Amino acid sequence: MTILVLVVASAAAQAQAPDSPKGPIAFRFRPALVGQKRAFHVEVSFRATQAITPIVVPTSWGDAPHLEAQTQNLEVLTPGATLVAGAKLGLRELHARPGQQIALAYDVMPLQTEWFRHPQEHMAIINEDYFLFNTENALVYPKLPFTDIVSATFDWRALPQGTPFVTSFGVGQRLLRVRAPWYQVLDALFAGGNFRVTESHENETSLVLAARGTWRFTDAGAFAQIRRVIDTENKFWHVQQMPFFLVTLAPFDEKSGDNDGSGFTNAFMLFLSHEDTFDAERVRLLAHEMFHHWNPMSMGSVSGDDSLEWFTEGFTVYYEAAIPLRAALISYADYLEYLNRRLEAYETSPLRKVTTAAWKKMSHSSGPASVLPYARGAALALWADTAIRERSDGKFSLDNVMFDLVEEAQAPKPPELSEDRVFRAFARYLGPEQVSMIRSMALDGAEVPLPDRLGGCARLGQVTRTVVDPGFDENSLDTKHIAGVDPEGPAYRAGIRDGQEVFRWSIYHDDPSKDVLLGVVIDGKKEMIHYSAAKQQIVAQYQATVEEKLARTCTPF
Repeated sequence: MTILVLVVASAAAQAQAPDSPKGPIAFRFRPALVGQKRAFHVEVSFRATQAITPIVVPTSWGDAPHLEAQTQNLEVLTPGATLVAGAKLGLRELHARPGQQIALAYDVMPLQTEWFRHPQEHMAIINEDYFLFNTENALVYPKLPFTDIVSATFDWRALPQGTPFVTSFGVGQRLLRVRAPWYQVLDALFAGGNFRVTESHENETSLVLAARGTWRFTDAGAFAQIRRVIDTENKFWHVQQMPFFLVTLAPFDEKSGDNDGSGFTNAFMLFLSHEDTFDAERVRLLAHEMFHHWNPMSMGSVSGDDSLEWFTEGFTVYYEAAIPLRAALISYADYLEYLNRRLEAYETSPLRKVTTAAWKKMSHSSGPASVLPYARGAALALWADTAIRERSDGKFSLDNVMFDLVEEAQAPKPPELSEDRVFRAFARYLGPEQVSMIRSMALDGAEVPLPDRLGGCARLGQVTRTVVDPGFDENSLDTKHIAGVDPEGPAYRAGIRDGQEVFRWSIYHDDPSKDVLLGVVIDGKKEMIHYSAAKQQIVAQYQATVEEKLARTCTPF
């Protein structure tokens, strides 16, 4: 699972914008014991600019719910100021005099159990020998506009001397001062304690690996792989180098099969089981998170409604395999397997023809709606790359569109990264009809036509897959009322009808062998209905046209 805040501002904007009118914010950390658990006592200070200031308390992050229990003993230290419950669980209201300097104090107490497995890495981790957390899953703070430039201080001087310490903004800075857009502070990662720290400062990028645990690979081997990925991406994005990147690596307690990666500001947090390896999947995960430094974080500010995920996530999905392939970090067989998996997710998605406007109204936390922009965007990127190469006789490619968007954002007043701006960038390399096709595919749910061939390396064929088709419109799960039941489908045969209230559901889109479970109200009674949603579907897949020994050096075009 990857988590990335998508409300962003360009590097040029960071350098030009004035301080936030809300002034600086400071966090001070002190190791503590709460009951019998290791914890951090935190004090946060800032200046109130209004009579009532919303205060954010973590309630969930990633797949970890109920994080509000981590925040203990929250209080206001400023005389005359008060803190009361807000309209939502994760909000408090600070009542204070405008202009008053405010100090809040609280304890961050870990919730994870002794047997450490997913999704406990999405909680604040504070153990006997190490800690690892981010701003959004651990800290209490005043609500600020995402793109405000903020001066933030993180004071770690109470840590025991000699404690290894790394953050999204550097290594070993016990009094850390950051001036950046607030979204970068929100998306910051902090780690310290029993980590083995490996560093290098080559090719204009400082790279840090903070690892713990025992692995089937060495720290040096993992570091070399990470170094190759970041050097490859810096070379690709020649318009702007990445100055710093941190990777943390820690183990789950399972022997194998449990793994997770999450992206942050200038950082990537990776958890693996003890016997897992640093394989092609991990290389692609790293390539994906590093790519976000440029797409979208160096292309201009982005609104927070996720409407551009088909580009910011979907195009990143396309490049997360293409770039390692070009650098020979993965084989052509690995590349095709990954591309086919993404294309199959697009072709078999029950939401494939859903418009972006309709998608924005759905829940994106899980299920087909969470996958759609990744899969649709990857298919669209493949089509666009092919179309540009064919129209220009190989002189240009999708790469040029990406470079242009980054270069434009280096202006003193960088433009916002919007759908219209992305389409204008395509118009430099494609004709009006093709740009209209891109707009329709991205926004209107039009079918993405896959290229017949990938250069001389692969051709498009067809295979039969067993997929999950519940037999009704899955938007019904958001509205809580069944709609769009296919009269020829499995839901109808099981007794599901339009208009029925749905109160419970379980659909395993990745496992056709498992039945759909729907809890619906029929004639005023709650009924639990089970049925198989498995069906055979023909999907397009690419097959290599070269021998394996040649496939190792083949590139898509």
